[in-house]
Order: sequence, then C-alpha cells, then structure tokens
Amino acid sequence: MQPIVEHISAKTIIGMSLRTNNERESHPETASIPIMWKNFFEYNVMAAVPQQLDPMTVYGVYYDYEPDVMGDYTLLIGLQSGSTDKPSNLNLIDIKEGKYLVFKVLEATPTGIKDTWAGIDGYFAQEGEYQRAYATDFEIYQGKSDISIYLSIL
Repeated sequence: MQPIVEHISAKTIIGMSLRTNNERESHPETASIPIMWKNFFEYNVMAAVPQQLDPMTVYGVYYDYEPDVMGDYTLLIGLQSGSTDKPSNLNLIDIKEGKYLVFKVLEATPTGIKDTWAGIDGYFAQEGEYQRAYATDFEIYQGKSDISIYLSIL
C-alpha cells in the first residue's frame, strides 16, 4: 500500500450523517454505515443537495473524532455543493483545506474498502513519516470502480 500526498482545497459537502464508532461498525448486528449507504441511494438523497458541483462523485466524510481511531466519529455521505444553504433534513460539513494522504482502493467492493481501511490502520500503526490529524477524512466514489480514501495529516 503506497499512498501519495495531495494538497486538497476546501470543499462543502451536503448529505445525511450519523454518529458511530469502529467497535459498533465491526459487528454486523450493530453496524449502521451499510444501512446508511443503502438509504442514501434508495431515498435519492442526492436529488435534495442544492447546487451540486459533480453529481457523479459521492463523498463519505469522517469528522468530529473523539479523540482518535477508537472513539466516536461522525460520517456524512453526500455530494459537493456550491451552496452553504441546505435542506433542513440534511447536514453540511466543510472538508478542510490541507495535506491529505491518499490511499487507492484496489477492489471496488465493500470488502475491498474494508481491507483498504485495515491497511490504513496498519500503515499508521507503524512509526512512519506521516501522522493523522483526525480532522476531516473522506472517501471519494467516482463511478462504481474508482474509490480513494483521503486522510488528513499533520
């Protein structure tokens, strides 16, 4: 797993969100993220996002970490918007401008995404060149087979 560093400009993402943690998500009977992804598409949440900048690119943004990978966090699934006005039933998060470590998902399946996150955890468990900032991290889904995971770094 060979990540690259990219400088990302700020982005506004509007969509639906939930609060969870990795322990809860590691058990199928308590995992809520798969249900949230299903609902995002089933209820056509994308249609409610105002001023969509790229309706073909879906973001999964992780933020509001307590205090690290083992604590609670918020996940927002949505689209990039040119507006800061949002419908009352949706939420908004600004992806922070800065340096991000980018990991390419090699297999565009739920298992491939899960395996990439496991590799990311292993990457940061080693004393390496980069340290996670736990600010805004995000997944970008461009079509069905192009997925990348961006982690904010110090």
